Amino acid sequence: MNIVIGPNEAGQRLDKFLRKYLKDVPLSAIFRGIRKGDVKVNGSKAKEKYPLAEGDTLEIKISSNEPKKADFIKIDVDLKITFEDGNILLVEKRPNLLVHSDRKDGEPSLTDFVLSYLNEKGDYRPEDEITFTPAPCNRLDRNTSGIVIFGKNFESLKLLNEMIRERNIKKYYCALVKGRIKDGVYEGYILKDQENNVSKIYDSPVRDSKKIAMEVKTVQSNGLFSFIEIDLITGRSHQLRAHLAHLGNPIIGDAKYGEKKLNAFFNNKFGLDYQFLYAFKLVFTNCPEKLEYMENKTIAESLPPIFKKIKRDVFKF
Repeated sequence: MNIVIGPNEAGQRLDKFLRKYLKDVPLSAIFRGIRKGDVKVNGSKAKEKYPLAEGDTLEIKISSNEPKKADFIKIDVDLKITFEDGNILLVEKRPNLLVHSDRKDGEPSLTDFVLSYLNEKGDYRPEDEITFTPAPCNRLDRNTSGIVIFGKNFESLKLLNEMIRERNIKKYYCALVKGRIKDGVYEGYILKDQENNVSKIYDSPVRDSKKIAMEVKTVQSNGLFSFIEIDLITGRSHQLRAHLAHLGNPIIGDAKYGEKKLNAFFNNKFGLDYQFLYAFKLVFTNCPEKLEYMENKTIAESLPPIFKKIKRDVFKF
């Protein structure tokens, strides 16, 4: 089979492209095929790390079933768009929605909503793509809401992921927590129990733990509760929820790490059955050339109505 490399495949290493394209072929067979010349680029053998360029022609003689096109659940679009251009899509994730579906129960994910939206717009046509699918660059827990970043083309997706790793996209959250908490940077160590999907925080490192950090600023407090902004310095699974609970300031509504009595009160009074934690702001710095128009841009989303009502009622005195 012959393939012409397009803009959404250009820039990838040959071996990485083949791993995506030949999903049912063992990695050993892919590398063997590259070495033997069963994969040629522009008529010649190429190294595994060869960077594909737009217009390159690949001749592939490795046996494979017909590669599958991108799979997503087509659904009626129900999205709140925070920002969009040709490279980036920022959308609001609502509670009780996974960013990626585990496909165990066929439940649509945020990614399915986004791909359906882009497909309807004509910005994403799986039949026109070889391996690329628009994808999220950050994740939020099922019951955490707020802004999720999607890359709409391969180069932008790669650059956005690099910016997040280098902390050139700063992510800010707001939360309603129990009690008062001092402003400042808080560090610790997190260890995830994968089987039970629970994270534990330690003040000193333990085996297999990972260092975490966040900066907290109190916006409003009445002593019983505080509305805080958090600069997420490291991004580990359940980090903010577990760390704040460890500090004695659990997030209101958090069924896993919060306090049952408080959660029950807010559920009965406001119908809140998920954590009051919202990814509300992104700040872009040190942007690469393709995304330089985003330099020093701050993009923020307003609180959902239920959070606004709770905040207004808690701090009305």
